[in-house]
Amino acid sequence: MASEFAVDITDGQSASVKVVHLTGELDEVTVEQLKGYLDPILADDSLHQLIFDFTKLDFINSKGIGYLVSVHTHLAKDGRSMMMTGASQPVMDVITLVGLTNIISYYATPEEALSK
Repeated sequence: MASEFAVDITDGQSASVKVVHLTGELDEVTVEQLKGYLDPILADDSLHQLIFDFTKLDFINSKGIGYLVSVHTHLAKDGRSMMMTGASQPVMDVITLVGLTNIISYYATPEEALSK
């Protein structure tokens, strides 16, 4: 049984930093839900940094990876940044295998990313 997908977005140390806490599985169905949450935030020019917290993410597939790359690209073209944190071993295996950690910074915890 797949866990319930949930998105919780909080401010980092300022309103220009958002932390996106994902719970459950990020796949073709839930990517569409995530887009609904993130599109208004990504359109806000006051956003300077987006941190994805994968602590409660159980699974990610190629659709989820593709969406993360598109968010990173969108932010980078405006000089904004994206980071990833807290992945479980199965999720970390996937994001490492596809080379995502080569283009998007990864930190053990959201607090460590916020300190950068």
